[in-house]
Amino acid sequence: MSVDATAIASVLGGSGILGRPIRDTRDLEDAVRTGIPKPALDRLITTIVPAERAGDSSVRLRNKIVPRATYQRVERFNLQVSETTERIARLYALALFAFQDSDAAARFMMHPHPELGDRTPFDTALTEVGGREVEEIIERGLHGLPA
Repeated sequence: MSVDATAIASVLGGSGILGRPIRDTRDLEDAVRTGIPKPALDRLITTIVPAERAGDSSVRLRNKIVPRATYQRVERFNLQVSETTERIARLYALALFAFQDSDAAARFMMHPHPELGDRTPFDTALTEVGGREVEEIIERGLHGLPA
């Protein structure tokens, strides 16, 4: 199961932040290739981190995706950072679809999970392989399959 490109774009702030309409996967891929803008990453982080834990937590999470110096220097990210940002947004959108609750989806992304060796889905998804692992857990939950 995959989530619609428009749902992923919405997590990243939609066309207002991405600077273009995202109607399908090709539009999303083009946005990633040309570089996800800095405000889209900010939007993703504030969506995942509860308001009461914002501040230092948000900065630490952001720095796991992009080095601080790079974040301060650029307005659009390179391909690697853009792909990681899109991957985490996609997994959050999938969790949101599964849980039908934004707080539950955010908790899922930010709390250690036993099937991930007690790593958080967010940390696991920093790599493509880890992202697939997180996706499998969400999909098994959607289909009611055991671990």
